Amino acid sequence: MSEAIDSGQISSRFGQWLDRRIPPGKRITLSQHNVFIFPTRMGFVFGGLIVVLILGAINYQSSLVYGVAFLLGTMLLIGILYTFRNLSGVSLELVGTRAGFVGEDIGFDVRLVRPQGRGREGIQIGWPDGIKQWAELCDQEADTVRMYVKGTRRGWLRPGRLLVETYYPLGLLRAWTWVDLNAAGLVYPKPIFTDIPAGTYGRRDEGELIDPLGSDDFTDLKTYLPGDSVKHIIWRSYARSDELMVKRYASFVEPRLWFDLDQIPGGVEERLGRLTGLALRATRLEREFGLRLDGMEIAPGVGDAHLEQVLRELALYGMA
Repeated sequence: MSEAIDSGQISSRFGQWLDRRIPPGKRITLSQHNVFIFPTRMGFVFGGLIVVLILGAINYQSSLVYGVAFLLGTMLLIGILYTFRNLSGVSLELVGTRAGFVGEDIGFDVRLVRPQGRGREGIQIGWPDGIKQWAELCDQEADTVRMYVKGTRRGWLRPGRLLVETYYPLGLLRAWTWVDLNAAGLVYPKPIFTDIPAGTYGRRDEGELIDPLGSDDFTDLKTYLPGDSVKHIIWRSYARSDELMVKRYASFVEPRLWFDLDQIPGGVEERLGRLTGLALRATRLEREFGLRLDGMEIAPGVGDAHLEQVLRELALYGMA
């Protein structure tokens, strides 16, 4: 049940061709083997203008018009070289991801590194359904860009191929490529916040004394009061002092919490959301808690690392 963003621009057949031409990898360097270039709409207009000028020069035998047409044609040809060069040699790698909850934006950090020498500028990267970001590599050889993709389902979010493009320097040509950096971000269930149920406390022989009227362990003696249990009266003491004394008992409740999927009502996604909310609430209250999921058990703990482990298990519950 992994999720992938359908760009709407990569057909199945073209995607298979891309997999052969530009295989997925953790680090990809752009070159003539994986960069495509094509005129923009303005580029076609510019080319049409050159054709009109040449036809006019032929018709009127004008050297000046020939010179202008050839100058513009040279600019277009040089523009091809510069537009391609703006992407050539740039390396991309995924350096980090930020997990989130269903309905939130999942962050992906992509690092771009240019070769030594002339800078690169005007590079746009992003997934088609996300917001594209600019990367400028003029004064620095590397830049890290963070992009966001909305998580709509729990589990692994795999946004697919990343679009890298540039229109530098004149906007007459577009150089672009699709790279797959094996990006995957974890989407946690959407939390449903509820009060911690009383049944999440477990009993043990040590812990916090919270029930002075319990009946598990002896604590001390006290003077008999009407309503006290007769079976707790110490008759031997009464025979010596004519004063009724009773034994006091108390119940100890384990301060640690246990969150069990089988004890949460509702459907699977609703129960996972409730467990997520309970885990977040317990962490905020600095309470020690554990998790049980269909035979899988996470020992009680506290802290952000423990919370991350719990949320990861909740996000991947029932998935291969």
